[in-house]
Amino acid sequence: MLHAMGNVYAIIGLLQFACLLGFAANSTSSQIAAFPLVVEAHVPWELEGAKECIEKYRKGDFKLTIKESSGRSIPAGATYQIEQTKHAFLFGGSLAADWSVPAQPWYASFKQLFARLFNYATINFYWGSHEKIRGKWDYDSAPLSSELLKWAKAQGMVLKGHPLVWHQVVPEWIDDAERDVRAIDRDIRRHVKFLIDQYPEVDEWDLYNEVPGIVWKDESSGMRRWQTFMGHEMADGRFTSGPGYVTEAILEIARASRPEGFYILNHYQHDDPFYHRQIQHCLQVGADVDAIGIQTHMHSVSQSFSEAALWDMLEVYSQYQKPIYLSELSILSCGRFEDWKGLDAQEKAWQQALDQGAAIPTLTSTPQLEAYQAALTRDFYTLAFSHPQVGSITWWSITDLNPWRGMTAGLLDADGTPKPVYAVLDQLINHEWTTEVDGQLTQENTLSFNGFYGDYRLRVNLKGYEYLGHFVADAGTASEIDVVLTRL
Repeated sequence: MLHAMGNVYAIIGLLQFACLLGFAANSTSSQIAAFPLVVEAHVPWELEGAKECIEKYRKGDFKLTIKESSGRSIPAGATYQIEQTKHAFLFGGSLAADWSVPAQPWYASFKQLFARLFNYATINFYWGSHEKIRGKWDYDSAPLSSELLKWAKAQGMVLKGHPLVWHQVVPEWIDDAERDVRAIDRDIRRHVKFLIDQYPEVDEWDLYNEVPGIVWKDESSGMRRWQTFMGHEMADGRFTSGPGYVTEAILEIARASRPEGFYILNHYQHDDPFYHRQIQHCLQVGADVDAIGIQTHMHSVSQSFSEAALWDMLEVYSQYQKPIYLSELSILSCGRFEDWKGLDAQEKAWQQALDQGAAIPTLTSTPQLEAYQAALTRDFYTLAFSHPQVGSITWWSITDLNPWRGMTAGLLDADGTPKPVYAVLDQLINHEWTTEVDGQLTQENTLSFNGFYGDYRLRVNLKGYEYLGHFVADAGTASEIDVVLTRL
């Protein structure tokens, strides 16, 4: 899907591109340099009707009946202040990608900046990272692990475990080409149950991440053989049976341990016909997933979204009548590749550097492209937030320090300093889309207001004394809410 967001300012030449990479020349970097980067200006999206849709779908009219805890009435004339303390909408950030950050002196600042924006955190549960020795689950040693989970929970964030299973990061005995597939099956089932039982504080889980992507794994790999064992067969690089069987199996295990859990599908290619087949299979057999996750990593022009393309995609997935989670969002402040070929070369160079413990080949973030990132982000979030089916947006790479694929898509730079895009999200989430109301009661014990869905704090001043109460005003709550005030 081609990007249609602006005029091309420049196609950076090979020499310029080599400078942007900022790492020593070698055979891999020479291969990357064969693919020039595209640099664009952002042409503002029209966003026709977006403001009206936000008013319609993200806000409500509420009537509060208020009384002091002793039962005493609050007379007309008392002044009040309504402050929203938490959004019902899940504004998310990933704590699963910035693996270098916990070692930085600005780690505490990173967490403060993260918490200012986000009420929803994706937590790292990559199997191969935490069980390197069979039977010894270690969730304390890795930099993105128990410490971050506990911190995010203490902030009151909704936590999503990512994921229960993913064929890309598994222990070697799971992906073993020689091991009996029935033994692999037993270990997978045991692992899923272990995660659900061991981490009850995790509110939501990605099920089997990126199921259709197994097609890129070697046919003899343990995970591909396991998918075939489960009925997910392939021939000549194409699926010959529905890819929903493994999802159905993982969900069955998860629901047996935690029936009330919230379980999410997730895939990187929104127009993959096999992702649609996966969803359809689950719906047909009653494997009742709770949300559909769609990744929107815009690392190449061909992966990027125009205004029309984003809306059309959301409309297509609305047919399944499930909340749509934009589960992994990347908007770059460096140049993008034209298509998958350059991106593939860059990703291989990034992976090679990781494997060798070498410096990450990182594309350079520039002021021009940071302005592009900020402007596109404002439009992307506004359009997505205006669509009634969207339940969450999660920003993936939070910093530019050793970023995924070596492509700068952070809200913070490599030193932990907020980029212009951070200010954009702060303005949207904490100001434009947050409700604060000051007023004076016009009648005893009653006040009405229109506000964004979420949690609220109500302060009332009466004859020099201050009273405090809390309430939830959401689409699922009654429009008339009783609030009990306690004198401070």
